[in-house]
Amino acid sequence: MVLTTSITRRSWTPRGTAPGRVLSWVGRFSVRQNMPDPPKPNTLAVSWFYGEEQKKTLILTPKYQRNPIWSIGQKCFLIDSIIFGCPIPQVYINIKTEGLGREKKTLYEVVDGQQRLRAILEFLNNAWPLIATTAKSYPVSDLYKRHIGKKYSELPDSLQNVIWDYPIAVQELRGKGAQEIQALFRRLNYVVESLNAQELRHSQYFGEFNDAVETLTKEQFWDEISLFTRRDSQRMKDSEFISELFVVVVDGVQDQQKSLDKFYSDYDVVFPQKSRSISRFRHVVAAMESIKETIRDTRLRNKSDFYALFAAVNELKLAASRPLDLSDAAKDLVKLSKALEAPAEELTGMSQEYYTTIIEGGNKIAKRKRRMELLRDIFAKHL
Repeated sequence: MVLTTSITRRSWTPRGTAPGRVLSWVGRFSVRQNMPDPPKPNTLAVSWFYGEEQKKTLILTPKYQRNPIWSIGQKCFLIDSIIFGCPIPQVYINIKTEGLGREKKTLYEVVDGQQRLRAILEFLNNAWPLIATTAKSYPVSDLYKRHIGKKYSELPDSLQNVIWDYPIAVQELRGKGAQEIQALFRRLNYVVESLNAQELRHSQYFGEFNDAVETLTKEQFWDEISLFTRRDSQRMKDSEFISELFVVVVDGVQDQQKSLDKFYSDYDVVFPQKSRSISRFRHVVAAMESIKETIRDTRLRNKSDFYALFAAVNELKLAASRPLDLSDAAKDLVKLSKALEAPAEELTGMSQEYYTTIIEGGNKIAKRKRRMELLRDIFAKHL
């Protein structure tokens, strides 16, 4: 039991009592019973983490950590913070032992901060050089800019030492079991865990791909076809879906959202085809303007249907050298939409096949592609 006591001295002089005479003491006591002492922060140099990694005693991938998804821009921005002497968030480490006797060894399990440490250690191991970043995305220091293109071993000795000796704030935890550590990790990442996938991407990526998506999400067309609700916009579901459509233009139809993070990461700092991809995206949207009332008034504004519709128009636009007018296909699109309102057992022909691409795993790549092909065939008859 931990007992802490605080005493406050108070006195007063009632009427009729000689001035200055103390008549009473008032004490205030507080008890912290069976409460653990809070963890005390410590600092460890980058060199310590490097040494433990070399000894295979630093665990950077415990099961409750998120996968390493930092872009090269984020990693370089962190190195710039270290070079420039800026503080970085502290790291939480669970210290535990394994083995018996001479085989016993101490392991250091990173509870929070593995992506920061991984980036630092990768740089120390010459995994990548410092790269040029855009001022809007990652505004690095002038000191950093003088060494763009260099790996750690190519930096001046003085700068290598700055990184090697940089002190990282550490909270050391001892004797914690797996459940306790998982509970702590949830507490440390409470705000992050309350974010959905797109809000997480928005908080982590500030570069070229994200900028393109934000630009395209502002297009008036989405409001004209009532594609998104107010709630969608509040939780960035509109940006997430536009991201998926943009990837169709960049790299074709994808399997669900499995590759979305990769595009944000790969094109965070350098996105050579950014302008061309945005232009192509807008050409697809321009073609869909000719059937926007049909989209708005039918099931085609459902996300699964619209994704296939967009992909179909994108394929047609790739093969066309002139603007597309899709209005002649509107009647057939309405016919398909109305046919799909019938009970499943009454569906026949194309509507039945289209329905099968929706009911089970509608966002899987095979179903998406087949749905796209069926819609593309409708358009092809009228072009």
